[in-house]
Amino acid sequence: MLKTFSLQGRLGRLRYFLFNVAVIAIAAAAVFALTRLLTLAGTRPAFSMVQGLVALTYVLAIIASLCLMVRRLHDFDQSGWWTPSLFLLHLVYGYYEAVGSLTATILMGIFLLAVHLAIILTPGSKNPNRFGEVPGSAGAPA
Repeated sequence: MLKTFSLQGRLGRLRYFLFNVAVIAIAAAAVFALTRLLTLAGTRPAFSMVQGLVALTYVLAIIASLCLMVRRLHDFDQSGWWTPSLFLLHLVYGYYEAVGSLTATILMGIFLLAVHLAIILTPGSKNPNRFGEVPGSAGAPA
């Protein structure tokens, strides 16, 4: 059983990719449904409540993705403490996008894509490491 919000253990490449796709799909479906509710919200308090639920959905999706990334980094014997630096890079990318710097946005986007591809494509340790057993092996948690 996958512990989405766990920071312990390891997560293989395929499971990392598929679980991130699932997190994005679930969050997108929830946001879609909630934005449909915005059209039905007749009062200001109802409108604010739906907006709060949309924000909560985004926050939960980000936290789930960060937790999955920590476990993926553990798979190739790297500290999960690298995850906040990648989150910071996403914030920098968002800043460049917000201020309209096209060149910086493109360069940051290419850099982030390369980092994410490296995280997805780097093979995990073939043997148990300091973070646990090989994912998918007998006795290893999912």
